[in-house]
Amino acid sequence: MNVIKYVPKIYVGVEWFGFERILESLEIPPECGALATFTGIPRRAPEDGDVEYLEYEAYPEMALKVMGRIREDAIKKYGVKELIIHHRTGVVPVGEPSFLVVALGGHREETFLALRYAVDRTKEEAPIWKKEVFRDRSSRWKRGDEIVKG
Repeated sequence: MNVIKYVPKIYVGVEWFGFERILESLEIPPECGALATFTGIPRRAPEDGDVEYLEYEAYPEMALKVMGRIREDAIKKYGVKELIIHHRTGVVPVGEPSFLVVALGGHREETFLALRYAVDRTKEEAPIWKKEVFRDRSSRWKRGDEIVKG
């Protein structure tokens, strides 16, 4: 028998639970016909410079409060049955996942909307910062998509 460790609905930290583990931990209600996910992955792209890795920092207690409120708002506003938001901290190399949102609802429309809402609000509101570290070892800090220093 496969024993699943507890997977929190809201998480900020160095551990990566991953989609498979989250999916295994879910009890999908029979009225749910849609499950949508978003996975944020650090990338190396010409418009972003030559990024080697991202280093995430957070104010965890406040981030968990903000993400919890976003989760509750999305469930109320869109009527989805479940919403999970996880964000890593620490060093995350290009190509490894750092941000995961899972939405579970009755139909695709409200599930997609709740997913997008949670992704966008988390990026805008959660006190999580990333330092982009480039191949030449220069760096700059960002919050969401906004450069804050560098």
